[in-house]
Amino acid sequence: MLSIFGYKLRYRRQVFWLPIFLCTLIFPVYLQASVEQLTYLDKIKSSKFDEFSKGVDVLANTNTKLSPFETDYLQLLKAYKLSYLGDIDKALLILQPLTSNPDMAISFRAKALSINSLIIVRRYLDAFLYFETLINQLPQVNQPIAREQGLRVIAMMYTMIERYDLSVSYLDQLIAENPSENSVCAAYQLRLEAWFSSNQIELFKRDVDSGVQYCEEHNEPLWRQLIIVTKAKLLFEEGFYEQSKLLLLKEYTRAADTKYLRLITEFNYVLAENLLMLGDLDEAKRYANMVVAEAESFKNYFPIVHSFKVLYRAAKQEKNYQQALDYHEQYMAAFTAYMDDKSAQQMAYHTAHSEILAQNQKIALLDKDNQLLQYEQTSLKHQAAFNKLLIIALAVLVFGLAVMAYRSFVARQRFKALAEYDDLTAISNRYHFSTSAKGALALCEKGQLPAALIVFDLDHFKQINDQYGHAAGDWALRQTVDTCRNFMRNNDVFGRIGGEEFAILLPGCQSDKAHLLADICRDAISNIDTAASGYEFKLSASFGVTSAEISGYHLTKLIEDADTAMYQAKQLGRNKVHFFQG
Repeated sequence: MLSIFGYKLRYRRQVFWLPIFLCTLIFPVYLQASVEQLTYLDKIKSSKFDEFSKGVDVLANTNTKLSPFETDYLQLLKAYKLSYLGDIDKALLILQPLTSNPDMAISFRAKALSINSLIIVRRYLDAFLYFETLINQLPQVNQPIAREQGLRVIAMMYTMIERYDLSVSYLDQLIAENPSENSVCAAYQLRLEAWFSSNQIELFKRDVDSGVQYCEEHNEPLWRQLIIVTKAKLLFEEGFYEQSKLLLLKEYTRAADTKYLRLITEFNYVLAENLLMLGDLDEAKRYANMVVAEAESFKNYFPIVHSFKVLYRAAKQEKNYQQALDYHEQYMAAFTAYMDDKSAQQMAYHTAHSEILAQNQKIALLDKDNQLLQYEQTSLKHQAAFNKLLIIALAVLVFGLAVMAYRSFVARQRFKALAEYDDLTAISNRYHFSTSAKGALALCEKGQLPAALIVFDLDHFKQINDQYGHAAGDWALRQTVDTCRNFMRNNDVFGRIGGEEFAILLPGCQSDKAHLLADICRDAISNIDTAASGYEFKLSASFGVTSAEISGYHLTKLIEDADTAMYQAKQLGRNKVHFFQG
């Protein structure tokens, strides 16, 4: 989402503004461009976007000579407008020279807006490099509105990589600095999103209505509508489909008036899900298709995944099985692309963090080099003493390089592990599982060896989280993984591909042995003693199994078929193993 503010300069309402606003919504060409005008446009950019857009165009097309600062300020607002309307490439072309502007506030804000734009076009490494720079420069930025923008973008980025605790801490810091009304609305929205995403529902319910009311009272429709759509998602998750639908339909026109495509897409996919659950298949498909129509604008975007799933389930309910199969394939492809995209975000974050550390180490080395130059100048008077100091300095430098090289190596190994393995269960994450499994399947196909895939999902896992808490849910996931590992071979590929969904690739394994292994794991899971978690509850899992003989050696097809078989196992009553029949 876009988060850019104007410079908090005092706006003086001069007498000649009254007839201007009575006659037109744009600034006449004869007005002299000034910091006050630019600041006014900056202030209304999210609440009155049409007026903001026209005002920027008028100022850009006047022949009035602008100061260097006003020119850069206007360029910043033009970039915001282009980003808001989805013309990301042009926005980035404008922002690139501004990121090295001598004015720290302009430079800082340009980097913050660049992050938003780079995320949309999935240039994650560039975005996270700017992100690390923002964190480092934030203590040096004194301009209030620039600080507000920086804190908002940092919080948004931490939410994106699911570091919700850090996101909320930066938002708390933003609120403590007594920000503008626009920033308070943004902080409400971002904090509510972090609480919702991290399942802190009581905190979300406590503040959601006050957030909507505050943004309504201060005329911030964009942030208000983003809070509304998150509230509708919670109503949907809690089973209040009619209430969620009515809330979205009531607010639909106001959401459309923002002209913010990503917000409108969120409205459409949540409406589609509610209408499907309420049995209105035609309307559900209409809203889902509106989201799919924007797929080119938002590749690897979660609403696309939801919408294909709605279309798949609607076609299935209509008994149009061929169409359901087509939509299911698109759903699986979209889901896989989304998960790969999330892995790419995590990898980019760790890579950027590592690069910034390396740059800091280079700076430290340059400082040491400067010390050596000082020693050389002093040596003209104290040659003998300098020789001893030089030897010591070189020894320290070599030792320092060795220490830093070792730390860099350890850091790279740690970042590699973080990027490849799930930190809760210590098995492969989806990205690493896909890479390892594809390599193993290629070897099996080349040697004409059998291969099988097992996909399983814990039954009623959400109820465990809701009733006993996330600590008990995490314990159940770790215990499930430890139990299943006992029955696997060294060359089997085991990964967590979803919240409570796992996959096991068995190279060189016949389908009957894969079915037997799945049944052994299923039985072992159902016999786990959960008392050690502090609670007593029943664990079970539903398994889907397929083989390369039926599904081929392509991982996507194997996962899709095994997932279909697992879904059938759940339909048969759960705690079962079902083999894909082709």
